[in-house]
Amino acid sequence: MFSEALQTMVEETRGGAGAVLMGYDGIAIDQFFKPVEDMDLQLVAVEYANILKEIKKTADILESGRMEEVTIKTDRFLVLIRILNDEYFVALTLERDGNFGKARYLLMRESPALKAALD
Repeated sequence: MFSEALQTMVEETRGGAGAVLMGYDGIAIDQFFKPVEDMDLQLVAVEYANILKEIKKTADILESGRMEEVTIKTDRFLVLIRILNDEYFVALTLERDGNFGKARYLLMRESPALKAALD
């Protein structure tokens, strides 16, 4: 169930490079990655999990509400992260010129099913 949703998000988004369902502990539940030259997308996901923990903690301290989405934009990639629950998130990585709007739409469309499968 997870791998199909992740693969769908990557393949239906222009510029899609990979998607991962991961816990805040950095352990991937499932993933789908296309080969990307000079980049270990699994390592990227693990490192961003650490940053997400800090963002989540900050949002809790500031009582600014539940974190829903985070986007990280670099020279090479866009990483869109959708929070599923207090333990898990899904991250979709795109090439820099990928279709950001379609990626956000697919994350929102697929997240309820991923969340339900985790519960």
